[in-house]
Amino acid sequence: MTVPPAQPDALRRPAVDRIHLNGLFGKRFDLSRVNRLHHQEEEHLLWPFLKKYPEGKNTHPEYPTIRGDWQGEYLGTWLDAALIAAWNAGDDTLKRKIDAMVETLLSTRQPDGYIGDHVEADRWKSWDVWNVAHTMLGLMSYYRHTGNKRALEAAAGCADRVLRDFGPGPGKRQLSSTGLHHGMTSSAIIEPLVWLYLETGRTEYLDFCEYVINTDWEATVQSPRIVSTLMAGKGVAQTANGKAIEMLICFACMLEVYRATGNRRYLEPILKAWEDIRQHQLYITGSASTGEGFQKDYLLRNDGHLFIGETCVSMGWLYLSVNLGRLLGEAKFFDAAEITLYNHLLGAQSPDGKGWAYYLGLRDQKRYRWHVDPECCPTRGVRGLAHVLQHAIMTDGQGVVVNFYDAGEADLRLDDGRTVGVALASEYPFDGAVKITVRPAAAVNLESKFSVRLRVPGWCEGIAVKVNGKRIAQPARRKGYLVLDRAWSAGDTIELAMDMPVRAVVDTVGNNDRVAVMRGPVVYAADSSYLARPTTLDDIVLLLDQGKPTRGIRVVRNGETGTTHLIATRLLARPAAAKAAHIGGTRYADLARSDMRRKGAKVELVPFFEAGNKEPGAYKDGWAWSNEEPMRQVTFQVWLPYAGSKVT
Repeated sequence: MTVPPAQPDALRRPAVDRIHLNGLFGKRFDLSRVNRLHHQEEEHLLWPFLKKYPEGKNTHPEYPTIRGDWQGEYLGTWLDAALIAAWNAGDDTLKRKIDAMVETLLSTRQPDGYIGDHVEADRWKSWDVWNVAHTMLGLMSYYRHTGNKRALEAAAGCADRVLRDFGPGPGKRQLSSTGLHHGMTSSAIIEPLVWLYLETGRTEYLDFCEYVINTDWEATVQSPRIVSTLMAGKGVAQTANGKAIEMLICFACMLEVYRATGNRRYLEPILKAWEDIRQHQLYITGSASTGEGFQKDYLLRNDGHLFIGETCVSMGWLYLSVNLGRLLGEAKFFDAAEITLYNHLLGAQSPDGKGWAYYLGLRDQKRYRWHVDPECCPTRGVRGLAHVLQHAIMTDGQGVVVNFYDAGEADLRLDDGRTVGVALASEYPFDGAVKITVRPAAAVNLESKFSVRLRVPGWCEGIAVKVNGKRIAQPARRKGYLVLDRAWSAGDTIELAMDMPVRAVVDTVGNNDRVAVMRGPVVYAADSSYLARPTTLDDIVLLLDQGKPTRGIRVVRNGETGTTHLIATRLLARPAAAKAAHIGGTRYADLARSDMRRKGAKVELVPFFEAGNKEPGAYKDGWAWSNEEPMRQVTFQVWLPYAGSKVT
């Protein structure tokens, strides 16, 4: 039995630190709280626990439009997001809603400790352990925020009921023998078990987690074999059956075991998987998956009808990245999370904060829905936003860490008990100028010494920093952060100036002869709603100079959305004055004799998260729309054809 390392417990109740952001992300987070979390129907999340599935069934007769026996997953995920939102905003109305839902949930607890949606005869079949794991996550989050020990006891009761049937010893079962996707679903219980161990000190919880990873996962050919596969040099597409969100959750589980033990056996496979995803599986917009799974290396399809970029996967990748970044203190993990946040995650959230898209391709149309069947993506989407908030401005053993530059403020407590306020003024991610004001709460305005670490975004090639108006010529750098270690007084300021040029990103793997346009962390797309008639998406060919490829693309402020758009004035139209040619009995333009010429027409490129948002058909508030709802038309695309400057 290993002893937890001597380090601050990052899992303790986070209510001490309050973060209020009001930039792009902060506004979207608040819209999620007001327009979605507040209006979530309690019955929609609670009915599986109250009514349970009939024996041998994975649907319920009272809810014929809802498929599958995975419905018990959603309440715990929703609770975690709602708790973070309510406590940081001081939202008493949402707190009361949460309290009432938890009370109802606790009332369904069985005498043996089970809280779930299956009758006794169907225990531990299909998604049951997965559902219990998510319920435990919600209860543990509730305990951290409120200190309510009934929630902690209920979570422990669920754990004890699972450990009664699974684990080493006579008469017990393998965890990976139940659940779906080679047992990866049932393995989700590891994360809340580690949390329980850290709260209660009961070593049997951690022992069970280590047993599952070291023995259960490797027991048979049907086991997930996550560690051995990754350590053998194979990638995530070759691990288990490649199911993405379940695998990402298994990685998050392993990370918690590493946090509790300090044993790098649990960390090394995660780092290999993280790098494999970043190199081979990740779209430029920060998501992964086709049809919910990891694919062969570089097989990054664009079209939405192929079910691209599941929102659960976007959240799972972001969740893993921010937790790796916090634990290891490396900026590259937050770099990855930032791309996901400002592109694929916000792109999957409707601009009013109500609806979510289940899938989101890079050549697609938006399908924002109030309820999607399954409901996993909306609940994970709001949870993803919540965990960005918790990591945006935080503390470590040395002081304050700023990972995301959204405008706002935070009240933080350092490890030694001192408190410090931090305020950010910025228009990030559309401008690289950021002003940070530090307000340590020192007695009689005395100076207070601690470090402030500022992430240097991976896309940023030039950055200047000033403290109290004086430029710091060569600030210390460590693991991707600027490190300012000094005595701080109330009102001290830090000013950052990050170069934010327009960048043309050429894909030489899956989108040959196509280019994406980025500025800062934001990916841009062509949107049919912004094109002058009769121009269509298929007409656009960007004309890029070899020496300065982004010449002719200027930055503008969109008054309607308040975001930055790009205007491209150098493009090639499709053949405009082509002569007719008869090919196979059909009239085509003869490209050899066509009039390809430079056009002065403007193409407005919009942030990916805004693309497709002006189409009225993107929004539906009805009941449970299928996640397999088809793409009916293409309204935006990221990857655009391009031509070199020698083409005239």
